[in-house]
Amino acid sequence: MADNAVMERAINAASRAIDRFCGRKFYLEAAVGIRVYRPKEPDIAWVDDIGTTTGLVIKTDTDGDGTWTTTWQSDDYQLEPLNADVVGAGSTVQPYAWWRIVAIDTETFPVSENRVTLQVTARFGWSAVPDDVTEACLLKAAGLYKRKDSPQGIAGFDGFGAVRVTRSDPDVVSLLRPYMRLQIGSV
Repeated sequence: MADNAVMERAINAASRAIDRFCGRKFYLEAAVGIRVYRPKEPDIAWVDDIGTTTGLVIKTDTDGDGTWTTTWQSDDYQLEPLNADVVGAGSTVQPYAWWRIVAIDTETFPVSENRVTLQVTARFGWSAVPDDVTEACLLKAAGLYKRKDSPQGIAGFDGFGAVRVTRSDPDVVSLLRPYMRLQIGSV
């Protein structure tokens, strides 16, 4: 039983480390949440990952008074990347998320240097965890779990001396690199 608890802690630690490394969360939040942003451009806003359109509400503060005066209709914007939620091979939905909102036609995002002007209500995160991320988590968790057997970072000895545990597993980094993102303007 004690080993199960240690392994569970290793999996949880690996999951949170992946979230930090990639700058995003790969689980879908259980309920809608509200987040605010400062769009840098009038026609596009970068937001945290949105895992479903259920419960999605977009509002803007058009006059800079701190109230959300304009609620956008679904035909006022386009979520990107396009086709993120398209059904994949074998008729199963692939893990996806949207992280850009593009203003359509006459709608624009108010741009301000010092005020938040965009409010998004959504279930943030990914629709499901991508297979690459799951595999990276298992590799990272296995490494964390085995650390207890490698004091001072030494995994063992060979004919040339001590074999050290590396700082980052290149396989984990390779699996996660396509999912990394830069920080956005969330407040």
